[in-house]
Amino acid sequence: MNHSYFVWNMISCLINGITSLALAIFVYKTNPKKNINIRFAFFGLSVAFWALSYFAWHFAANKTQGLFFARLLLIGAMFIPTTFLHFTMVFLGEEQKKKKIIYSSYAVSALFIFISFSRFVISGVSEKYCFTFWPDAGVGFYPFLLFFIFGILYPDYILFKHYKAESGTSKNQIKYILWGTFIGMVGGATNYFLYYNIPILPIGNILATVFVGSIAYAIVRHHLMDIEVIIKKTLVFTGLLASVFAMLVLPTLLIQEYILRTASFGGRMMGLVISGVIIILTMRRIEAFLTNITDKYLFQKKYDYKELLKTFTSEVLTVLELDKLVDLTVDKLMDIVKLDSCAVLMFDDENQRFTVEASQNIKDKSITLVKPDSIVTFMEETHGYILAKELRQKKIYIPDAVQEIIDKLNAELIIPMIVHEKIIGILSLGKKKSDEDYTQDDLDILLPLARTLAIAISNAKLFVELGKTQAEAAQREKMAVIGTLSAGINHEICNPLGIARGQCEAFLLNLRDGLYKAKTTEELLTKAQDIMAKVIKETDRATAITKKLSGFAKPSKGEAELVSIAKELDEVFGLVGYELKLEKIEFEKNIEENLPNIFVDRKQLQEVLFNLVRNAGQAIGDKGKITIAAHQENGKVFIDVQDTGSGIPQDKIKQLFNPFFTTKDPGKGTGLGLFIVRQVIEKNGGRIYLKETHVGAGTTFRIEFPAAVNQEAKAKE
Repeated sequence: MNHSYFVWNMISCLINGITSLALAIFVYKTNPKKNINIRFAFFGLSVAFWALSYFAWHFAANKTQGLFFARLLLIGAMFIPTTFLHFTMVFLGEEQKKKKIIYSSYAVSALFIFISFSRFVISGVSEKYCFTFWPDAGVGFYPFLLFFIFGILYPDYILFKHYKAESGTSKNQIKYILWGTFIGMVGGATNYFLYYNIPILPIGNILATVFVGSIAYAIVRHHLMDIEVIIKKTLVFTGLLASVFAMLVLPTLLIQEYILRTASFGGRMMGLVISGVIIILTMRRIEAFLTNITDKYLFQKKYDYKELLKTFTSEVLTVLELDKLVDLTVDKLMDIVKLDSCAVLMFDDENQRFTVEASQNIKDKSITLVKPDSIVTFMEETHGYILAKELRQKKIYIPDAVQEIIDKLNAELIIPMIVHEKIIGILSLGKKKSDEDYTQDDLDILLPLARTLAIAISNAKLFVELGKTQAEAAQREKMAVIGTLSAGINHEICNPLGIARGQCEAFLLNLRDGLYKAKTTEELLTKAQDIMAKVIKETDRATAITKKLSGFAKPSKGEAELVSIAKELDEVFGLVGYELKLEKIEFEKNIEENLPNIFVDRKQLQEVLFNLVRNAGQAIGDKGKITIAAHQENGKVFIDVQDTGSGIPQDKIKQLFNPFFTTKDPGKGTGLGLFIVRQVIEKNGGRIYLKETHVGAGTTFRIEFPAAVNQEAKAKE
């Protein structure tokens, strides 16, 4: 068991030395002329010198070598607090203010180096616990420890003062340094107990890597992203190495000590086998766990610009549904940029104000911005963004009304969305979860993104308006058609009403002229009942016709339901039947038995069938035949509308479904009929196409819808 501690300490020192040296060189190479990089390099080299000398100490063959390396490693340890102090003052911009303290610290370190090879600091070495040549503290070791503690805690005190005053990136960088120092101090403190014969082993040495790594990360977090990869891999490698070592040594030692104590060689082999199995089974999981931990606590809040642009280009900006577009915008910005809050406000032309269309984690979703608001006025005049930190740094006075808006939106960055010099919306972004500031790199991505988003939103709004225009056009087309049906409908209504009126008039005239004098009261009552029954029958017939007409004239509610094609064809024929009869056009239905229902908007299907039947009738002119056939095949319902009309010329076929294209004589068609029919059918999940046409012989259009079973399943999903 003792030997395992010795090996663990040796490996920890090697890892600390290599990682500290590598980070020192890397940070220096990133900008060798920058003072903060130079100071960090000296700090990292001090830790590396201490760690590598410490590593070499483990191989001492005698007391002389042990004492030499013990004093050598102390030289590195003496410069750690000084170089850390100097680095911290440069990082905080207080190097000039603290010159005397920095120079005094270097002088003390030099003094300790001068006396480090005397018995004053380390009096000798002796066997302690598992270490053969552990140093013995001399009288001067007490002041060294005090100096070491001062060199770490004093800069930490200054750092903490700045941490409370700072915000954003600076605050976050200081946080990393403070946490790294704390972890490093806890780990490093375990080295000094054995100097005074306190039986606590130096098990925390490995934490020096975290100390150096966190500071390196704080320096270059926003200036060179590759440092993240290096530090992350270093930490994961260190954790893996420690885990493998623990899994390799501990089971072996436990089995030897407590289970197979008598079987020396067999016990060691059994322990190694079990350790190997454990390592094989758990290595991947440990690596994933360590990677997730480093991502969560150090790197998870940094977003990838390429991912943001790729996501918006492929998933967001192509969406034409306005509600979905703004919701997706907020979701993706929250997820990728990792924001505390986000909102999209759209300009309402009718009420002349900006309202929240989509948001997450804002304080007041009912907030509205009108043109007198300072924020709106500023954006309209400058087309510029508002960054809350800039206002605070420049000590610009923020009116209470503006601050209230910023607070309600929980905003840190507010960007106008502009199309053709007009602000159509506002993009509000909250603070980053990392507490970092918005940098120029962020603005270089987000400002163009907002302009592109404005175009996408404008297109989506136009798409919505187009849908409304199409619906209005369809309704106008339908009302115009109803006007042309008025003569036929009038005849259909007047016919039964005329019959009812004639029956009643004849009865009253006969009664007045005394033709019923010979009849008894009972006979008169029976006669009156017969007439009333005929009147009711004819008025019911007229009522049914008017109901069909009024129902057809009402706009659709856009609600899908189970619909029978045969039934809807009867309804449509009830409207156009008389007109077709006048034109001597036969109407034939050929509906397959047990034809499944379809799941569509009933009124919209009526409009589609009405338009197609009426178009077929107009294509025929005088005398001809319209046949509507319906059958099912492979889970779909097919409806064919066939006429014996004039057919469609080959050069006109490609334009059939284009808006405002018509083959009718000028003034007799708007060219919207088939265009609107296709829009309505596709909206209901179907499609329409020209099945066949022959000039002078007729045309067949085919509609297909999923059978109701398939549609209902889809609706439930």
